[in-house]
Amino acid sequence: MKRIVAIPLAAIGLCTAALPAQAHHSHPYFYDQCKTVTVEGRVERVEWKDPHIQIYLTRDDKTTHRVEWTSLRELTNNGIAGPAQKALPFGARVVAMGNPPRDAAYVRGKFPELKDYTPDPNSIDLLEIRRADNTWSWKAHDPADCVRK
Repeated sequence: MKRIVAIPLAAIGLCTAALPAQAHHSHPYFYDQCKTVTVEGRVERVEWKDPHIQIYLTRDDKTTHRVEWTSLRELTNNGIAGPAQKALPFGARVVAMGNPPRDAAYVRGKFPELKDYTPDPNSIDLLEIRRADNTWSWKAHDPADCVRK
């Protein structure tokens, strides 16, 4: 009897644990891994939360960009969260490089249920960030390969 209950519960647990990984691996469908953009500006705010840290940068022309970083959990586990929080206070001048969003038609082709999806042209999926004065930097250990999907 215990086995009859334990096996389905274990299967449900494994499937549930795989959902965050599936969501994370969809980034190549939303961001173009074959293109990069660089944005320099001042930190407007940082949302230190999971599933992804969001950094809002304001350029000199007053354009705001949303920079999507990795998870707070990953940065914490790697000992990066504390130094990053100190390096990215309000007003800090930074340079961020990452992948721009794909066009809406491409994303809708992969996810037909997202009928109203409109990408934010001022968002990037972060690959590298540094203080403009070069006192701190972070770079993705293994950026995604450019694969034309």
